[in-house]
Amino acid sequence: MANSKDFDTRYELREFPFANGADGEPTPESLAALDAIGFGFHESTPKPEARKRKVNELIADEAVLLGAYVRKPQPGSVDETWPAGTFSWFPKALSWGDGTSINTQAISDVTVRPTERRRGILRRMMTQALERGVADGYAIAALTASEGTIYRRFGFGSAIRERNVVVKRAKALPFLAPTSGIVSVVTPEYLVDGVARQVFDRFDERSIGSMVRNTGSWPLVLGTLGRDGEPAKDTRAAVHRPADGEEVDGYVTWRMVEQPGGQTGIEIIDLVYATDAAYLSLWEFLLSIDLNDVVKYNRARLDDPIVSALGDNRAYDIEHEEDHVWLRVLDLPAVLASRPFAVDGSLTIAVTDALGYAAGTFRLEVTGGRGTATKLSDETDAAGADLALDVADLGSLLLGAVSPVSLAAAGVLQAADPAAPLLLRSMLQTPRAPHGITFF
Repeated sequence: MANSKDFDTRYELREFPFANGADGEPTPESLAALDAIGFGFHESTPKPEARKRKVNELIADEAVLLGAYVRKPQPGSVDETWPAGTFSWFPKALSWGDGTSINTQAISDVTVRPTERRRGILRRMMTQALERGVADGYAIAALTASEGTIYRRFGFGSAIRERNVVVKRAKALPFLAPTSGIVSVVTPEYLVDGVARQVFDRFDERSIGSMVRNTGSWPLVLGTLGRDGEPAKDTRAAVHRPADGEEVDGYVTWRMVEQPGGQTGIEIIDLVYATDAAYLSLWEFLLSIDLNDVVKYNRARLDDPIVSALGDNRAYDIEHEEDHVWLRVLDLPAVLASRPFAVDGSLTIAVTDALGYAAGTFRLEVTGGRGTATKLSDETDAAGADLALDVADLGSLLLGAVSPVSLAAAGVLQAADPAAPLLLRSMLQTPRAPHGITFF
């Protein structure tokens, strides 16, 4: 890996917001950054109108681009205009599931061109971005990762896991308990005019770990646009209303796809619900659609109630499970003061942090479900603390999806008294498993 002097000799870091020029068209540097990001994620080159729309979506999200530019590019290479490394961030609220939230520095679009690997680009961009995040008052950073081994060294811990599931229609119905409310088939366009966002806001408020969506994700999940930027032609939609009211409290969009072995299946694109009744009823509706062998969903939460609702729970198969949201604590007292707690108590926690932001020994006091963390020392006093762990593991624990008892068993959390991890587990308990259906 290149040292700091070598890096500065070869690269220049530039930071700027995505923007349009005086003529209303995207600035050349914004378009070049967008092209570099698309190259890094193997995306096809969009049409001019799609590129312009994407820049405007990033402007709406208040996205900032940090790029590493080659100072002396080879003639004719994309390095003459494109950054060799890209990194963006924007504000994004993370829900605590009780109607409150915390603003996060949401990191996205992280790429490094293969010709520039192992030259320190990612580390330099991450370091500068987190420094900027602290300066701008963020208490926590968040990201979703394309690979699971990259970000722990920067203090990020996997805080939410999601599952890809398949439900076999032949074994699923009838449900063990009756559903309620009314399901209606609608056009995707019906959802666009406020309906979907109102339901999502209610889902977000009650779902710990949920995060507000990027502007550009809405056309994709509602089916008004495909990933190629053209209008989607295969998306269908339905909504759920309670029996005693007209307000929509859940919706689903889906498409029909061919499954392995010649089966036909429904692929859920977006399933958003403000109530458990809406979730169950929409699943029952999908499983009732003829000419359909299976229903596939790639955003299932770990405590999915459908498993307990099915007539035969062997109809439910987990195809894959992996990390989703990663969290990085920047200001530990601020984060813990923001979060609700299920049980009162007090613990001394020693945190190691290679980058220094959350390092130290803290006393967490929870009274009436609200916490206060007081820094006792800048030093990490593992011997004098009830619990000792790295900041990455602290990020994993924050939402309650990962148990301190499990981390102690894994050897990454140290506790002199076995009762301490049990107490922290009780304090972090949540009504439902943390769940997020937002990618960024």
